[in-house]
Amino acid sequence: MVLTLSDAEEHIMDKVMAVLSEEQTIEHIYIPTEPALTFSSLEIRPQRRQILLNGKEIELTTREFDVLYYLAQYAGQVLTAQQIYEAVSGESAVCDYHSVESSIYSIRRKLGRDAILTVRGYGYKFNPDI
Repeated sequence: MVLTLSDAEEHIMDKVMAVLSEEQTIEHIYIPTEPALTFSSLEIRPQRRQILLNGKEIELTTREFDVLYYLAQYAGQVLTAQQIYEAVSGESAVCDYHSVESSIYSIRRKLGRDAILTVRGYGYKFNPDI
């Protein structure tokens, strides 16, 4: 197939190609459809990104919510900081999991220190008996 363009059409085509070749950022909106996770005194509502502790809403940052929700999905299982980081950030872990440790510290301050348990030398696990 051969396409011929006049000078005016070629100018328009150059503009179209320039726009198409520019780096475009496209945001993907993900609305979770998972049901709420309910434990003895804690309810996690992913669609609303809401945490209720004994019926009272607890404010968490985006990262704190993501870490808590991920751990709660695997309640009772031990997960490494690397697994948590990669699942929450969507990036490969480099070696610094400080953001995970910081988030867990903040979650414990807001929900109680027994909400997330440390398994020495391995990682963390969500305590479903909170």
